[in-house]
Amino acid sequence: MSKKTMVVLLTLALVAGVLSACGKGSESSNAASSTGSQDLIVANTADVSTLDSNLATSAEDLNVINKLVEGLYRQSETGVELAAASDVKISDDKKTYTFTIRDEKWSDGTPVTAHDFEYAWKRLANPDTKAEYSYMLLVAGVKNAENVLYNGAALDTLGVKATDDRTLVVQLDRVVPYFDSLIAGTYFAPINEKFATAQGDQYGLSKDHVLANGPFVVSDWTVGGDSVVLSKNTQYWDQSNIKLNTLTYKTVKDSQSGILAYQSQQLDYVEINGEEGAAYKDSKDYHTHLARMLYYFQPNLKVKQLNNVNLRLALALAYDKNSIVDNILKDGSIPANFLIVDTLASGVAGKTFRDAAQTTYLEPDKAKAVEYFNKAKTELKQNKFTFELLYDDDDTTKQIAQFYQSEIQNTLPGITINLKAQPKKNRVALAGKGDFQIIITRWGADYDDPSTYFDLFTKRSGYNFGHWVNPQYDKLVNGASQQWIASPEKRLDAYIKAEKVLLDDAAIFPIYQDGRSYLLNSRVSVKFSPEGSALWRTATISNK
Repeated sequence: MSKKTMVVLLTLALVAGVLSACGKGSESSNAASSTGSQDLIVANTADVSTLDSNLATSAEDLNVINKLVEGLYRQSETGVELAAASDVKISDDKKTYTFTIRDEKWSDGTPVTAHDFEYAWKRLANPDTKAEYSYMLLVAGVKNAENVLYNGAALDTLGVKATDDRTLVVQLDRVVPYFDSLIAGTYFAPINEKFATAQGDQYGLSKDHVLANGPFVVSDWTVGGDSVVLSKNTQYWDQSNIKLNTLTYKTVKDSQSGILAYQSQQLDYVEINGEEGAAYKDSKDYHTHLARMLYYFQPNLKVKQLNNVNLRLALALAYDKNSIVDNILKDGSIPANFLIVDTLASGVAGKTFRDAAQTTYLEPDKAKAVEYFNKAKTELKQNKFTFELLYDDDDTTKQIAQFYQSEIQNTLPGITINLKAQPKKNRVALAGKGDFQIIITRWGADYDDPSTYFDLFTKRSGYNFGHWVNPQYDKLVNGASQQWIASPEKRLDAYIKAEKVLLDDAAIFPIYQDGRSYLLNSRVSVKFSPEGSALWRTATISNK
């Protein structure tokens, strides 16, 4: 046994012992319960680097920003609901949205106006801003976004206009059924132009260089610091329903540190990995939930052998996804025999996509995998193959890569899988350049509509790292976003057919839908959004 393994096991034993003591006749004693107040401390996996809603890209930054600023809509436990907008009128052709901005104020007491939204959206679109997520305006269908973003058109031609302080008119190039879900995202939140301009390049880089119109304000934060303290925003339109006094994000970079911080009363909420979570499975503090995140293998079809569909099918069927979920992850994840994750909407009211599709694909079948492999060897006139698998260098992904390597080499003798671990940043860069043979990658739903996944694999997609091209697939996906956009049932039918085309051709090999295991102080009550994010504005702390 390695020294590292011994340390992990000793840590788990200590944690389990402490938990056992807490579970026998006493409440767990963590940060919130020890203070007897409405002050909550939650874990963030990296230091916050910016609070600029146009420029943030990391989940850690966005975790904080979406508590400070709030767009026309906000997330709720059932989907999205109006927030900074008190009303919206949608034209008959569903291409013009007229929002009435709520009578609310920024944290400095100045009014939030429709002009703040117009400024923020145009700042996002401005090439000088260098916002990585400016393309979301294109995804949202905002009129003339493509010309503004990529063809040098004037910002004033973007389809967003404040006609007065309380009225914001948004025009779309096409019908976008998921428009409300999409613009609930942080990138579409308002920015006070006068304030932001006065801060210059320091905007969003300290507690004094950002304004809030959301449920919280920043009361303490320094770039590079390991915590961000948020306080209740007394100017917030819904402040009467905010029970927390403070919400503190504390940086915890690994699961073991998080567990120890939780047990030493420094945290009230922390996500942990499945192995360590096993010690907590009988605790009232332990919970799991599904995230709208799909992990999958993606073969690069520029590699001659991987352009053979029978070889891809063999590689897709020859490994046991249940073992990955049950023996490696142990965190509520489920095997993925699909492209569109569970709980994602279908575009048809009252139906999730999985409920509507009622079909799964690429379920593990080692006998069939061998049959496909034999066909591939005949077609390629080759008996031995060597492929390199690229993956992130974290411990969990490493275990999955090693398991896949073992499964393939044992099930399909003649195939050798070499492993190449890289830091996530490097892995993403190599994927973007197409410099890989097979890769472990992932995609999380940016909004509640199947297009967030289907658009990835079209011929024009910048995320189609595997260079898979299928005219039938493109026709179905393009049809769903164009001629069938206003017909939910036809659009859904096209997407169901597109999923079948993609997975029957083994364009990707789905692995699992991500589950999250976490510890939550049993005194804390909080609602979660459909994709599993804690809605901390709803949190309350019992002092019993």
